[in-house]
Order: sequence, then C-alpha cells, then structure tokens
Amino acid sequence: MADKYQLVVIGAGPGGYVAAIRAAQLGLKTAIVEKDSLGGVCLNWGCIPSKALLYVAELKRTMEEAGRIGLKADNIRIDLDALRKHKSDTVKRLTGGVKLLLEKAGVKIYSGEAAFTSPNRIEIIKEVHKTYIDSDNFIIAAGAGNINLPGLKIDGKLIVGAKEAIDLPSIPAKLGVIGAGPIGMEMATVYKTLGSEITVIELMDSVLPSLDKEISAAALKSFTKQGMKIYTSSQVLSSDRKDDGVSLEVKTPDGNSTMMFDMVLVSVGMAPNSKKLNLEKIGVDADPRGFITVDHTMRTNIPNIYAIGDVTGGMLLAHKASHEGIAAAEAIAGSTMGADWKAVPYAVFTDPEIAGIGLTEKQAADQGIKVKIGRFPYRAVGKGIATLATDGFAKVISDADTDRVLGIHLFGPHSGDIIFAGTALMEFDGTSEDLGHIMAIHPTLSEALMEAGLNVDKKAIHIIN
Repeated sequence: MADKYQLVVIGAGPGGYVAAIRAAQLGLKTAIVEKDSLGGVCLNWGCIPSKALLYVAELKRTMEEAGRIGLKADNIRIDLDALRKHKSDTVKRLTGGVKLLLEKAGVKIYSGEAAFTSPNRIEIIKEVHKTYIDSDNFIIAAGAGNINLPGLKIDGKLIVGAKEAIDLPSIPAKLGVIGAGPIGMEMATVYKTLGSEITVIELMDSVLPSLDKEISAAALKSFTKQGMKIYTSSQVLSSDRKDDGVSLEVKTPDGNSTMMFDMVLVSVGMAPNSKKLNLEKIGVDADPRGFITVDHTMRTNIPNIYAIGDVTGGMLLAHKASHEGIAAAEAIAGSTMGADWKAVPYAVFTDPEIAGIGLTEKQAADQGIKVKIGRFPYRAVGKGIATLATDGFAKVISDADTDRVLGIHLFGPHSGDIIFAGTALMEFDGTSEDLGHIMAIHPTLSEALMEAGLNVDKKAIHIIN
C-alpha cells in the first residue's frame, strides 16, 4: 500500500524545504521528495557556493586596493584547493542543517524523481525502484535549470553552466561568458579574480539588462575598469569545439568576430523543471515555456496542487521561493492571506554589489507613472570615502503625486544588506519623506539611502541638491 500524507512537497530547495517545515509546524503530516541533494540548486550549486567564492574575490580585490591607504600585502594569491574545500565545507554544513531541520520537524524525506500518476498520487523512481505516495495536497517546488544554446551543449569541461562552473573544474586562461545576467556576471567576477581573461557576450544592449539603466551603466563601467571585455548587442552565430578550446563566431555592432576561448560559460536563462512531472496527465495549467500557473495562494487550477518558486516563473529568487512556500503551506492549512508582499528585493553579488526593489525608472514610465527621482553618491558619505566605496550610489524612485516609494536601487558594497530597509519601507507603503526621516547610523553607507530619500524633494543635506 502507498504511504499517505496530508501534504507532499516535490523538491527540497529553498522553497520546498521551507514549505515542508512550515506545514509540519502547522500540524500537517508532511513528506518531501528530492531527486538530487537537499537544499536544491541554491545551497548546492548556486546562491551559497557562489557567495563563498565571491567573498574570496571581494577580499582579494579589497586587499589589492588597500595599498592606497597604507595596508601593504605583497604577492596575494588564492590557494585553489583550499578555496574548493571552503566551498564544499560550506555546502556540506548547510545541507546537513536542512536535513536536521526537516527530521526534527517530523517531515519524512524520500529520495528519487517524482511524477504524478493522478492528482492524489505520485510515483517516485530511484534507480530501478519505484515507490508510490498518496497525499491530500501537493506543493511542486521543482525549480529550474540552465537553458542550452544550439551547438553549445554543456559538457562540464569546455562548455559549462553555472552548476559546473561553481565546482572550479579548471581556471581557464580565457573564459567566454555568454549572457550578462546576474549569474553570468557573478561567475565572471569569480574567474576574473582567479586569473582568467574574461569576455562577456550579451544579446541585449546592456549588462544586467533587467536592472535600472543607471545601475546597468555603472556596472558596465566597473566591469570594464576591472579588465573584462564586454560585447553588448552581440550574438553567437556558431561554435566549433577544438582540442584546446572553443571557437565562437560572434556578431557584434562592429561586425563579425571569431573569438577563441579555453572554456565557455553559458548563462542565457533558466527553464522550469516541469517536463518530467507528468503535469499534462493530471491537467495542471502551464504557460508555453512550462512555467506553472498559480493564483495568489500559489494554487494551480487543480485545487489540491500548489506550485512555488522558479517552476512558476517571474523573479527566480531563493528568498521569493521560501516566502511562497510559507504562503502555500499556510493556504493548505486554512489561511487566505497568500503571497501578498508589496515588492520582492533582488541582489547581484558582483564586485561592487548591487541590490534593488520595486520598479525601475523605465518600468514606471512604461506604466505611465509620473515619478520623482532622488540620488545620493557614496563619495558624499563619510564611510564611503574612508572605505574606498566612492563609485557607489543610491537611487530612489517615488510617485510624483503621492510621494510613495516605487523603487530603490543600490550600487556599492553591502547593497544586499542595506536594501532590507527599503523592503520594509515599501511593504508599508512608505514615502520618500518617510525614508529621509528614518535615522541612519553615522558613519555607515546606509546614510546614502536616507539622503537619497531626502534628495527626491531636493532636501538632501550633504550634497548640493
């Protein structure tokens, strides 16, 4: 006989395991199924290991620049084996923590690949073994995976995706990065610090094209200053694998160019891991790309089946998936609140760091919203000058009629930490005047965010408005 539960979660990434724990806290008999490793892509091959590597990159660059202010450190080098061990130890510690949390919450863990046989039953395949589980409800948290380009299928050696790149298979003399989104630019930062010559090829007209244009422009300037070659409005036409690398024929604004690389990182977007779930058989609606359609409680068109995180599309962010997991678990337990947050923050852990929340200036214009803009540079903040963060800035976008803050965008050290203040403000419909009156500690970089709020109405103190 099949095991029976009140809820089964498919996928143990940051959305799935959080949903399972919350469901168990609410008294639901809960199980979770994972085909690979607990923690999903984020803990094993994405967010966490990449930040372990990026932290080393940040430290190295900081030490090199510190010579300007009297801290001398010669022959700074990175022990690659020690770095790999640090990354692996970090992942092992956190994934082990996820397993402990699930077990202590009373969640039953199943290993294998799940597929629906009916709206109330799944089949779990582990090698040659099959297990069947019945449940009153399901939460699909299957995540998303890399998109392959024609002729550039990932082989883990010459052509890699983010998952392979994070394992540092080798440090190529020349690395080509196809796609200048957050993942591509974060890994470009890592490999540049490790000694690779970086060339980035992006189809759109800017790096980090989904971000506010001022942030993208500042990022391009910084990446170029670091020595990266950036080709925007460019397209890979063909590729040729050779014994010693990969040759790419690239269409650029200046004409076609042949580029040779020791390794190529493909980072052109993500596709949902929904194809093998057998969703068509049970009638779950999805868009043409396979992203599952849900309502504000994360419920699909099948009443007992919910979906969360990357498999539903939108902003593919771990923290968004976690909050959606909580919303779905609480909906199954009887709550009607749903995923009702006002805005979702993002961060890009390049060097310098980038973060933001809400609308970009262009998005506001596209919606016909008249806006006021406040800006404040880190070069006018005491700590910005003292810590060599003078390239950074804060930007605040507010409604010209109501003063309500519509978007906040940060460029500079610790942006991912500072943006939390903006998230809280927007969650409670705060205005730029409110932001300008929230007291920031002196001396900190967060003063720039406070002063950007004041600058919306030309009342900043430490710049000429």
